[in-house]
Amino acid sequence: MAKVPAILGVHLLDEARGPVRVGTLARDADGGVAFAVAESYLRDPARPILSLGWYDPDSEDGTRDRLAARRDKIGLHGSLPPWFSGLLPEGALRELVLSEMGPGDHDQFDVLTRLGADLPGAVLVVPETGIPPSAGPVTLETIAGFQAPLPDGTVKFSLAGIQLKFTANPDGDRLTVPGRGATGRCIIKAPSDRFPGLPEAEYGAMRLAEMIGVRTAPCRLVPRDAIAGIPPELLAHGGNVLAVDRFDRTAEGQRIHIEDAGQIVGAVGDRKYTMATTETVINMIRRFSTDRRDDILEAVRRIVADVLLGNGDNHLKNWSFIFPEPGQVRLSPAYDIVPTFLFIPGDRMALRFVGTHQFEIVNLHRFERVASFVQVDPKWIAREVKATVQRALDLWPMAAPELLGEERGNRIIERLSTLQLVRETRA
Repeated sequence: MAKVPAILGVHLLDEARGPVRVGTLARDADGGVAFAVAESYLRDPARPILSLGWYDPDSEDGTRDRLAARRDKIGLHGSLPPWFSGLLPEGALRELVLSEMGPGDHDQFDVLTRLGADLPGAVLVVPETGIPPSAGPVTLETIAGFQAPLPDGTVKFSLAGIQLKFTANPDGDRLTVPGRGATGRCIIKAPSDRFPGLPEAEYGAMRLAEMIGVRTAPCRLVPRDAIAGIPPELLAHGGNVLAVDRFDRTAEGQRIHIEDAGQIVGAVGDRKYTMATTETVINMIRRFSTDRRDDILEAVRRIVADVLLGNGDNHLKNWSFIFPEPGQVRLSPAYDIVPTFLFIPGDRMALRFVGTHQFEIVNLHRFERVASFVQVDPKWIAREVKATVQRALDLWPMAAPELLGEERGNRIIERLSTLQLVRETRA
């Protein structure tokens, strides 16, 4: 079916410089979508970074070449180029968005048109031509000086991932969906009919990870009755929601740019599990982080936490980089830490780690091999691994049953003895 040609302007909301025009996304009548980088952005050596995939930390010429290249900036049949596709929701939230758009042939370009005023990070996408009818019912509002479409309906934002989630702001003891034109400072993760007790399990795992040194996004359990502005039927599968503070939003409503590792490598859909390995992520940290020593150690602690907690869903989109100030690139706080083995017996690591997906056989030697690969001292990494495991052995036997309940907490503790990493640390 023929599409209505349209053009979207892509901007970065830079705190110091104001909105920076990055380029345009154009859809043709056949549904092809192309991202063209603006000449002003291309020739600006002080440009804020949109994507590390188009950034060469060692060469300005290399950065310009990557920005100008077209091979990874094209989408076909209404699909967006991979980086922009990575901004959009999947699963239950995507289905809710499509239902609110109404009948019609909606593609990813339409969804981005509809939700471009409130995207992850500091990206703002606004129409530069007429709004296609296929974007569904919207109302124009002024955002950062631009006329941006805001959807009619519950979902006025985009968050990547398949779990049903919403944005909200603290309002005393309650959480309230932001008003028109505003952005939410926390993410509400709804309970699941497929995985009962998921918010409670994720909360417990995030707190256990924090105890062993992982920098986690602050989170808390909130009774579903304390949520205002979300239809009750969307929260009906449990008594609590998980509220996670957003690290890409400030209390003053400013936006901080972020991107996930899936966007950096162009992983779309299920390729977030297969397009790279854990070593790839650590090498990204080595190459891009402006405090690589601290961030490599943080990554090591997260991998250890995944192994100890049985988190089998730490895929590429669950590793993100944050750009807190000009010239700074850091690993973002950790999020989406879930003991998936509690829900999926026999679950394995999402990303291959030094040749294996099996939690049970991850050992010190594999971490030492990664250290050699990213050119850091293997003994330094091994010390961090053992110290992290030891903290879990010291703290979790008391904490896990309190945080997760007796049954789930004891399953986590009993599982530790099956792990090679734990046996080596104890020895």
